[in-house]
Amino acid sequence: MSQWSQIQQLEMRLLEHVDYLYNDNFPMDIRQGLASWIEAQDWDMAADNESMAPVLFSNLLSQLEVALSREQNFLQRHNMKLIQQQLQVKYASNPAAIARVISNCLKEERRILSSACMQEQGPLEKSLQNSVALERQMNMDHRIGVIRASVQMMDQGVKYIENMQDGFDFRYKTLQSRDPSERNSELMKQEVTRLQEILNRLDFKRKEILSKMAVVIKEIENLMNSQLDAELRDWKRKQQMVLIGSPLLTSLDHLQSWFTLTAQSLFQVKRQLDKLGELVLKVTYDSDPIPMQKPQMEERVKYLISHIIKSSFVVEKQPCMSTHPQKPLVIKTGVQFTTKVRLLVILPAIDYHLKVKTTLDKDLPPGRVSRQFFIVTNTTKVMDIEDYTNGCLSVDFRHALREKKYGNSTKNNESLLSVTEELHSLSFEAHFTIQGLNIDLETCSLPLVIISNVSQMPGAWASVMWYNLLNDEPKNLTFFSGLPRATWSQLSEVLGWQFSTNSSQGLNKEQLNMLGEKLLGQHFSDSDQVYWSKFCKENIRGKPFSFWIWLDSILELIRKHLLPVWNENYIMGFVSKEMERALLREKESGTFLLRFSESHLGGITFTWVQHSDNGEATFNSVEPYTKSRLNALHFPDIIRDYKVISDGVVPKNPLKFLYPDIPKDEPFGRLYNNLPSKAYPYIPSTLIPCSEMRSNVSPPSPPRESLEPPMTPGEFDMLNKTLCFDMDVVSLDGSNTRMPARIAQEEEEDEGVPLFGNHVTGFSPVDGSPLSGPKMAQWQAMLRLDAALQAQVSQLYERKFPRHIRHYLSVWIENQDWHSASVDDQKARTCFNSLLVYLEEEWSRCIKKENILQGPDLPGIKEYVLNFFENKPKNLAAILFECLEEEKKILLSAQGGVCPAEEMRQTQLDPKIAELKRMSLEVSNEIVSLERLHENFNFIHAEEQGPPGAVEQNNFFVQTKQLVLQQIRSILKMAEDVVQILTTVELPEWKRRQQLACIGCPVDTCLDHLQKWFTNVAEVLQQIQQHLTMLPDPNGITYYSTSDSVAEMNTFTQSLITKLLSNALVVEKQPVMSSMPSIQRPLILKTKSHFTVRLRFLVYLPEFQCLLKVKPLFDKDVAENNNMKGFRRFGFTLDLSKVIDVDVAAHCLVAEFEDMVLQESKKRTLGSNESSLAVTEELHVITFVTDFQHDGLHCLIEARSLPVVVISATSQVPSAWASVMWYNMSTSEPMNLSLFSDPPPLSWPHLSQLLSWQFLSIGKRPLDENQLTMLRGKIVEDPIGFVKWNSFSRAGCKKNGNVWLWLDGILDLIKKHLVDLWRDGSIMGFVSREKIKELLQEKKTGTFLLRFSESNQDGAISFSWVEHYNGEAQVHSIEPYTKTELANTPMPDMIYDFNPRVQGNIRRNPLLYLYPEVDKDAAFRRYYTRSGKVAPKPDPGYLQRKPINVTDMPTPPPSPPPQMPMMDMFPSMAGTDDYNCQELEILNFPDLPLSEQYQVCDFSSIGKDLKQDIYE
Repeated sequence: MSQWSQIQQLEMRLLEHVDYLYNDNFPMDIRQGLASWIEAQDWDMAADNESMAPVLFSNLLSQLEVALSREQNFLQRHNMKLIQQQLQVKYASNPAAIARVISNCLKEERRILSSACMQEQGPLEKSLQNSVALERQMNMDHRIGVIRASVQMMDQGVKYIENMQDGFDFRYKTLQSRDPSERNSELMKQEVTRLQEILNRLDFKRKEILSKMAVVIKEIENLMNSQLDAELRDWKRKQQMVLIGSPLLTSLDHLQSWFTLTAQSLFQVKRQLDKLGELVLKVTYDSDPIPMQKPQMEERVKYLISHIIKSSFVVEKQPCMSTHPQKPLVIKTGVQFTTKVRLLVILPAIDYHLKVKTTLDKDLPPGRVSRQFFIVTNTTKVMDIEDYTNGCLSVDFRHALREKKYGNSTKNNESLLSVTEELHSLSFEAHFTIQGLNIDLETCSLPLVIISNVSQMPGAWASVMWYNLLNDEPKNLTFFSGLPRATWSQLSEVLGWQFSTNSSQGLNKEQLNMLGEKLLGQHFSDSDQVYWSKFCKENIRGKPFSFWIWLDSILELIRKHLLPVWNENYIMGFVSKEMERALLREKESGTFLLRFSESHLGGITFTWVQHSDNGEATFNSVEPYTKSRLNALHFPDIIRDYKVISDGVVPKNPLKFLYPDIPKDEPFGRLYNNLPSKAYPYIPSTLIPCSEMRSNVSPPSPPRESLEPPMTPGEFDMLNKTLCFDMDVVSLDGSNTRMPARIAQEEEEDEGVPLFGNHVTGFSPVDGSPLSGPKMAQWQAMLRLDAALQAQVSQLYERKFPRHIRHYLSVWIENQDWHSASVDDQKARTCFNSLLVYLEEEWSRCIKKENILQGPDLPGIKEYVLNFFENKPKNLAAILFECLEEEKKILLSAQGGVCPAEEMRQTQLDPKIAELKRMSLEVSNEIVSLERLHENFNFIHAEEQGPPGAVEQNNFFVQTKQLVLQQIRSILKMAEDVVQILTTVELPEWKRRQQLACIGCPVDTCLDHLQKWFTNVAEVLQQIQQHLTMLPDPNGITYYSTSDSVAEMNTFTQSLITKLLSNALVVEKQPVMSSMPSIQRPLILKTKSHFTVRLRFLVYLPEFQCLLKVKPLFDKDVAENNNMKGFRRFGFTLDLSKVIDVDVAAHCLVAEFEDMVLQESKKRTLGSNESSLAVTEELHVITFVTDFQHDGLHCLIEARSLPVVVISATSQVPSAWASVMWYNMSTSEPMNLSLFSDPPPLSWPHLSQLLSWQFLSIGKRPLDENQLTMLRGKIVEDPIGFVKWNSFSRAGCKKNGNVWLWLDGILDLIKKHLVDLWRDGSIMGFVSREKIKELLQEKKTGTFLLRFSESNQDGAISFSWVEHYNGEAQVHSIEPYTKTELANTPMPDMIYDFNPRVQGNIRRNPLLYLYPEVDKDAAFRRYYTRSGKVAPKPDPGYLQRKPINVTDMPTPPPSPPPQMPMMDMFPSMAGTDDYNCQELEILNFPDLPLSEQYQVCDFSSIGKDLKQDIYE
């Protein structure tokens, strides 16, 4: 049944709510006529998609045309035609607006249906619905209509009085103009009498109109006090309920109409009073009522206008994070949230530049909360008109919060409340003037709960629910300081809303009763009080979690994994074990029900009944499935495939009927997933639920824990080569000793662990073995540098941090996020505590292995760390972050990342600029001396006429001044050279480095050096300009040649300043979408998506603060706009301008554009105007323009972004990034926007470097030579070694397809699922199938390697392993795992759980050694999620499960391989190589004897024909 059909079946009370939804913006006639089509469209997506909205709007008009042609009723057809024309006029320029309107209507309809579907309305909902009953709304409409009619009548009355007064005035003036001799005539007396009558009537009308005005004003005041304010409070209370899940409507349309009409009436009354005031100026008399009554009435009207406008300023949408739309008012620091403020009074005369300012915790008393926060984004925005809301003023804010840090890392005021009980508030303020009234607007949000970790979300949402359930005061921020409590009647209704909000199915009475018993015990009543602490803070008896945490975990489970099953009411959910058995006892064998676990957080289980031959009923419940388990297995599939195996007999699935008696496949059949077909030539892999219970078999021994730290394959090869040489061993006192290779080998054999030179791999704190952990590469590289660079490293750590600690703890240090810890107290403390724990663990291992003297002084290291950093862990984080970054720079310089010429220029510029500053200071001192000399000379000259020695003094003055001018000339000459270097060498070099950094190159793009140079030179030139104006000139004598005149020097100085300032504006951070900074892909902009740009002015002088206003222009002066066919044109959605201001933290002048959005202004057309370039090859540029005027200097300053690619769909991002990479690697010209009309090729060395950067930026590890060699064979077709653009991205290679899309899929796979394994070097990655055989055939059985699939364009990974049968090596490859599969089960777990099954018997894992000879567990142990953990204590009420990964092998082995006598190995695969990989779940029946244990599994694949041998 369609949604509209369900709507029409509702009762009248709810249909009235539906009626309020539809108006001229979207008439109900359209909803009725196109119901099915409208509900089939995705209006939500169209509302945010510029390209989709016009298409959908066009389709809507087409559907209307079809409906018109079918309509037989003439009147209906006429109405629909008018509606069609109105829609075209209203939404043709903004089709996204109607998409938003229709989307909102459909959402509100669903909310109304949801409220109707609830079996019984709660008291909260009933009370709120009664308060907005239809008769009350009709009464409001009637009263406002009467007021409007009265005001209109008063308008007519005022006009009548005006006309009467004009007649009186005319007669009076005519009478006055008569001859005085006629004044006593009879005619004159009659005229005076008529004038007196008119004046009497005028007085009567004035009193009458004032009386009517007083009545209307009183009526408006009564309306506002008795109903309008009450309706507003009602709406705010309903908004509170809707925020916590109520299905009530919260439309503001009626309120807006009432507020607007009332305000308009008041303004009309004010204009009438003003008119009466004007009339008094023309005609007045004794006892005139207007001067006596008008002031009081005017003041009252002004007060009412101010009051109604202030009341109409409301928060329409409370603060909410887009990541958690169902949980508003909970804000996480650092995460953007949105809120919307609206003015309900539509005032056409208002200045629409109404600025609203946001403030957090305004006027918060000190000590109220323990934490304080600030808004990091722009806090002021301008209200704008929304066309689809009939012209109301509103503004949407996008904010993010951060916590204020304290210098002593502790807070002075520790609150007794928990973090999730602290309440905060957002205030919104605005000021405007209208018709002479100054009005201050202020409103505030409902209280917020601010968290710093997602794990705090459940507790925070509980606080939001509790507050809004029990309190309607928005500023009661001390609410949780008391003991708030609710009745069960109130709470149960809200709990039901939580389920109906997250799904379409709420809780019935039985389910709520079970929850009540769990919270309050048996025999509870609706009036029983529930304390806040019992609901959210105290643990359930016998459980480690509270009632709300348990319930919230179930809501999360439903939302993520069980929504279809829950919506169909297949889950009984909340039922006790006793009730469960009572329900199932009399049912047929195999009847089962689904319920949520009471002992596990977020778990669901099923229980079935089985009747024995004697009629006794037994009940079995499987161990609950939690979110982590359901990530890998679809719950309906679990029910479908569940099997029980006992003594080798495979019975049918024990689950037959869903309670009460529904055959299982009827409800679940349409929810089953079909198993995907598997691709040749890999061994197929699939996951199914399966269980096994081993009998009379001892449990397998846990894997031997290797004493070696894990080692990457690349490090293994390198270390293996070093074993044949003598090695340096670093002693504890820092001296180096020599150890013969033979002795080292003997010690290795004795200890069972390799002893490698610490200059190669680092030193283990435990036993001297190498530390080859995941991030050891940086310190290893440092140890391989030459003496000069190692001296830089040594100098780096002097007086900062002991270098030997950096050496011994290199793995641990490089594995921490010091950047985050350096700015976050909590993270810094966490890292510090982790370091102490790590040192303790390593010291315990040293003691256990009796290797105390071999390792470093761990107690001494711990003592040092505690002494210097215990109270200031952020200092430790800052030091290590700085040192690690400097290490990277040193490594980069060693690898050619920093050009020696650049270093030389830097070392030359610093002395030059220092010399400029010194010379300028000397000139300043000389000019001061000259001024004193000039004053003395003028004084003497004034006192004495021609004093002796005057000529000599004058000559001395002239000579001194000429020397000063000579110094200034030298300064200007040196400054000219420096400015030339800065603007033509240093700045272009930085811009080139920025280009390379944008595409992944690890180069330094810091602007601090450039800013320091620009600022210092600008200061010197400003001082020179001042010096030239200050030079004294006694007696007007000219004492230097014209060429050296001060004026010319001043002009030259100004030209240098102009040149410097014209180049000082740079784009510090290139355009990047807010949704994409995490994947390091700037310069790609999507229409209708927000992106940010940061500009920096390199001359950091105080007088330039807030002096420059920068405006962005898109494609300014771009020739391609006119020359290139089909070139798309874009513009900004808002007219954005920013003032360059001081960034206090960074000590620079910046302008940050945060909410820039593009929209297409000219569509690309087909036919003759179609461009030869693809959309992702079209380049655009953003130009930032500012007009500099200061101290007589005027210049136009521009800065351009790097070329950007504008896309309209996220699927275009990979191709767009290819264009960005190719452009920035090919050229440094900023305006070569037609590059892809004839794209230049890239040499393989350049392209290979570019590709390596992509893997470095995504996976923290570049490509090695072997991987690049494999890629060269795949990519390069040109014998010279050049790669063409078409071969790389546009058409792809002839033999390999689109190479870049394949590589991009692999990069995305690494980023999402394999970043740790790639960083460690555990993934060989790019290796051909032929090379795999070559590498593995000589290795031991069980050696395997990981490589990326060459056939899967979306990114997939496989592993291949070798087995030896009768001296012959066979290499097998598993079917590649895709992102979908790895999202459910991590790759290390796939490897750990991989097992073969031969004729029903499970063999051990064939994967033993990661290539070349690294123990599998040593390489992957740290990443296992299912091993190495202490098994939880079995719950006797459940059947235990254990997941493993299985491959079916059909033929038993003739004999175990000779080289592996200790292992139960695979059979010889004489004829097959095709495995069926499955996941098993081992279920234990702990209460049964071994002979009665079951094995539960799916044998659907057994008995299938075997496929042909497949070898890779």
